Amino acid sequence: KLFEIPGGKVISVDLPLEQAYWLSKRRAEEAAKRLKVEDRIDWNYVAGGSKNEAVRDKVAQLCSQAPCMVISDSDHDYSHTYYEMEWYAKHVGVGHYLVVEDTNIYGWAGWLNINDPNQDGLKKGPMESANDFELSHRADYVRTDWCSKHYGLSQTQNGWFFRKAKQARGLS
Repeated sequence: KLFEIPGGKVISVDLPLEQAYWLSKRRAEEAAKRLKVEDRIDWNYVAGGSKNEAVRDKVAQLCSQAPCMVISDSDHDYSHTYYEMEWYAKHVGVGHYLVVEDTNIYGWAGWLNINDPNQDGLKKGPMESANDFELSHRADYVRTDWCSKHYGLSQTQNGWFFRKAKQARGLS
């Protein structure tokens, strides 16, 4: 059902491609073709983070054109991720998802982020942001674990929020 809403947009906000060496437009296009959804998905890649006004303007513009799903995957710092979730929550369409990526990097025992180790155990990141977001948005969003349940493994466990109501009631 994830891709059955016609006319919607998927917006992925992530690092610029030169920083995110594992990403490419070609890989996204191949995935859409493999899933047979290229004719139903308007995929939009926005490079940067939500504290960048140009990124916020681009997301707002895209979401004003059609219902949208937003995937947050830029800076994984707690405060940045929480700010991003609050801001994007206002733009995600009812019946669509707000997804926060890499909820596994600090709070999940057994995962070692070699690029940014949490050796003292004090860092807070996407999972902690998602936990706090859930507490303040229960009237409007239902937290799911769609990806983990569907595929059995995910870097976004408990990072999927389904928008069930019209107005997001963020604290910002």
